[in-house]
Amino acid sequence: MNMLEKSLLVGVTIAAALALPPDDVQAQCRLCATSSGSAGLSRLTDGQPEIPLQIEITTDLDFSRLAVLGNSGGVVRIDPMSGNRQIQGSIANLGGMALHGQGRLTGEPGRSVRIFLPERIQLSAPNGATAELERLETNLPELARLDQTGRLTFAFGGQLRVRGDASGQFRGRIAITASYE
Repeated sequence: MNMLEKSLLVGVTIAAALALPPDDVQAQCRLCATSSGSAGLSRLTDGQPEIPLQIEITTDLDFSRLAVLGNSGGVVRIDPMSGNRQIQGSIANLGGMALHGQGRLTGEPGRSVRIFLPERIQLSAPNGATAELERLETNLPELARLDQTGRLTFAFGGQLRVRGDASGQFRGRIAITASYE
């Protein structure tokens, strides 16, 4: 089973505002290469080479600009299906467009694949403040399939939990893992 992991840099600014600037973060698939030196190709049982699974993040997860109004903080959720942002708690919208993340898998046409997202990521700011990105999910079923051209696009979203005393520009990495089934 070929697996690959893609780390996506997630940034969030919280002071009088939260923001996630788009970052061009691209990681190489280091798990695709085999020890036989076959340039990432492994052999299937029928003797045909397997096309390595690759992932590309085409749109970063963006919570836009928000303000923390009270000590209780709040939660901001971006739906992976619609891209809609929902705000709960003592957080105000300061404008800007929130976006769900988008990615593309390429590999063996028609193959079933699974995409795994971590349960929780701690984001940190240079001043030592923290926030949590949690409940990450995609718009795909648990077992998805690459199309006839070997591609599959997907969206992902999640929930940002902010404490009332949090401020700064927060960053973290989302390790998106995909594998053939």
